[in-house]
Amino acid sequence: MKKLLTIFFLSTAWGFAFSQGTVRYDIEPGIVRIQEDYVNNWRKVGEINGYRIQIAAYSGVNSKSQAEYARNSFNNLFPYTRAYLIYNEPYFKVRVGNYRSRLQAHKDLETIKLTYPSAYIVPDKISYR
Repeated sequence: MKKLLTIFFLSTAWGFAFSQGTVRYDIEPGIVRIQEDYVNNWRKVGEINGYRIQIAAYSGVNSKSQAEYARNSFNNLFPYTRAYLIYNEPYFKVRVGNYRSRLQAHKDLETIKLTYPSAYIVPDKISYR
């Protein structure tokens, strides 16, 4: 009898331990709506505060063509970092990257300074995507 109870107990415990059950999540509709609102609101936001590295600024005659040349040469040297041509009267500026923190920008700044020694970090609106 003792053996029979032991076998029964072990087989029941074995069945509970290794059974393939399903997990059911009960999520309140309000939480789902909040998550959807959060995602939809971030889709509307195109830019956030961040940092870029400014590699050049030009003003005067042919400043736009000089800035475009600087941007194109940067794109050839660093194809994985995006370069932007920005016009703030009277300057055409070439800024690169989309960095969320100054520390991230500083990491790339050391490499970029080898080619563009006057490069420096500036706060700017960046694309978060």
